[in-house]
Amino acid sequence: MRRSGATGPQALSRTVRPPTKNQPVQIDVSGVESPATREIYLTARPDPQLPLQRQGHEIFAAIRRTLATQRLRIAQERIFAPAHAVEMLQMLRSAAYGDLDDGVSPAWLSGGPEPIIRGVQIHAVSQKPRPLAVDGTPCGRLIEQNGCRWITASGLPTRRARTRPAQVRRAFAEAEILLKQGGGNVDSIARTWFFLRDILDWYESFNDTRSRYFIDRGLLSPTSGVRLPASTGIGVAPAGNGDCLMDLIAVVGNTPCPRGEAQCLCKHLAAGKQQSAYEYGSSFARAATVCTPAGRTVYVSGTAAIDPSGATCHRGDIAGQIRMTLDCINAVLDDLQCSRSDVVQAIAYCKTPEVEAGFEKQRRDMPWPWLVVPADVCRDDLLFEAEVTACAGAKEG
Repeated sequence: MRRSGATGPQALSRTVRPPTKNQPVQIDVSGVESPATREIYLTARPDPQLPLQRQGHEIFAAIRRTLATQRLRIAQERIFAPAHAVEMLQMLRSAAYGDLDDGVSPAWLSGGPEPIIRGVQIHAVSQKPRPLAVDGTPCGRLIEQNGCRWITASGLPTRRARTRPAQVRRAFAEAEILLKQGGGNVDSIARTWFFLRDILDWYESFNDTRSRYFIDRGLLSPTSGVRLPASTGIGVAPAGNGDCLMDLIAVVGNTPCPRGEAQCLCKHLAAGKQQSAYEYGSSFARAATVCTPAGRTVYVSGTAAIDPSGATCHRGDIAGQIRMTLDCINAVLDDLQCSRSDVVQAIAYCKTPEVEAGFEKQRRDMPWPWLVVPADVCRDDLLFEAEVTACAGAKEG
């Protein structure tokens, strides 16, 4: 990742507002700006001691104030909250956001059984995205600037399918509808997120369905090679009906970036200390580098304590798995020329409360804008997984 010159992206200082009596929401905002646009990543966490309804009221009001003050629009959003409270939280969000709500629903994801909003992640830009729809349901956005196009999608599929593999196939089918509206195709996808209910019951089936889809679309080919997006596949249930929910970000074309030497989309099958996950049967890249509206962003895939052969390490050792996972993420950042201060969003997925407690002890060494979410990982002997997004020049203020 190369830092641009005077006409390229410049850092926006990172601001962190911890909860106070008058503002009971912690908000972390960081990003970059170019002469043409601004781009930020926002992470918000309410005071968990508040009643759930008050948490919702405060967090969405705080997000509204932050985005409105900076004249930013939502490019992508996901919310980790109790599934039983989604209807109430949807109403609170709509009332707080007002005209910031363009009709595209965020990804609503289960944050566990406790009455706690685990947090909200938002990617926002200064230009107004155009909503995209599938069969009349807004579920994506198109961002255009200087001939470049980016497509985001949230909460696919919009309609349930009868079986779990069919839900995965429908999610991809709806993604293709959105991508075509922006002039892209499956090869344009830089990064996906798959949130899977009861992941341990059907991860093998999920991975087989995903691989077959990529084979059918030519992204896994003995002649044209392997061109897989970065990804997270994690045992977080969709907060509504269904067993599979997919988010994605895509950049149309894989052409030289007009702002520098690199390409607009680079998929890194292997990076850092870990080899290609495809070598042991998982169809995703370790990371993707994307030319985004104001700069260049690195998406590090969901990462766990797995050795180069694909074997689980540190079985039963919470601290060991967390340490190895974070070391592997740092190695990817180093490999792609990112500094630690470039990280703008991070999620820690913890299998049990004991794992979460273990992570709290180690996270002090990495003061990134973390969300901590209870989740099963794709293997029963994996206790912890993490992912990060990094944006060149996003420094702590």
